[in-house]
Amino acid sequence: MATVLVCDDELMNRKLASKILKKEGYDVLEATNGQEAIDLLQNNRIDLILMDLMMPKMDGYEAIKIIKKDVNTSTIPLIIISALSDKEAINKGLSLSAYEYLTKPFDLIEFRLRIANSMKIGDM
Repeated sequence: MATVLVCDDELMNRKLASKILKKEGYDVLEATNGQEAIDLLQNNRIDLILMDLMMPKMDGYEAIKIIKKDVNTSTIPLIIISALSDKEAINKGLSLSAYEYLTKPFDLIEFRLRIANSMKIGDM
């Protein structure tokens, strides 16, 4: 079974994403900030990362930079899910090698499809 890491400082956002993912048959790990996500990546096999951008301690941008520089985690598909919807934020996130960028609140069908598509890309 594939494992998805959901990184978001908002409890409700994590729980909503986790509930949808578990219903789709994924195992889910949760992190409340970028540093927690990096720590979980060191000790767990993760197949997909969902990353918020605005978080305390370490924001999503910094976490993505670290994840993508590490040979052990650089190929894990990563989807940004953020309330930031301006072109600058989207372009910055995608320039860090995120596979997708979804804005909150996300559409349920689009969320499921982007997760499934990213998992297929990760299997290549």
